[in-house]
Amino acid sequence: MMIPTIILGWIGILIFLVTALTFPKMSKNNEYAFIHFLLAWMYAFWLPVPLALNRLLDFDYLQTGSIFGFIYLFLLIITMILQTGHITYIVKNNTGKEITDKQSEYIMATLSDPLEAFANVFKSIWVLFLAVAFWDNGDYIMGSLMILFSLFGIYYLFMILNNILITPVKLFAKAKPNVYVTNVETLLFFVILMIYIT
Repeated sequence: MMIPTIILGWIGILIFLVTALTFPKMSKNNEYAFIHFLLAWMYAFWLPVPLALNRLLDFDYLQTGSIFGFIYLFLLIITMILQTGHITYIVKNNTGKEITDKQSEYIMATLSDPLEAFANVFKSIWVLFLAVAFWDNGDYIMGSLMILFSLFGIYYLFMILNNILITPVKLFAKAKPNVYVTNVETLLFFVILMIYIT
């Protein structure tokens, strides 16, 4: 199981890097659907990672955490595929502007912000279980890194609450979606896990 996980995991990281490096050109050519398509595959290639870590760390409670990790990846695959479909339709079939820009933004907001933030809260729960598992196995550096990554869960939870609450809360409003923070955090997290697995 480990060899396929290592191969797929590093392919996922390669897809991330290629997407990041070619993003300016692809965005200039309005290839946002293709970007989301690539991201869906990236998350798909990372699906075996929770199972591999569960086997490597041999910590009973990590099985529960792995469920959260798997759901996190599955939710992001689904949202990326839905966003791909939406963007493709808008670009190719909405030439007559039957769907207004405001309607398109509404659909995109429904398919992205709350779902992605919710998935990342699931990831933070998985990461907490990983932290405990690493500490239990004597891997204190990895355990400490996982604790740091789990703190992002507060950021994502604040984003969700800021989106769904009718009455604004100043504390939650400070957590604004930032694609750079999210993407750098995701890349570093999976690079660290893949180095450990490898």
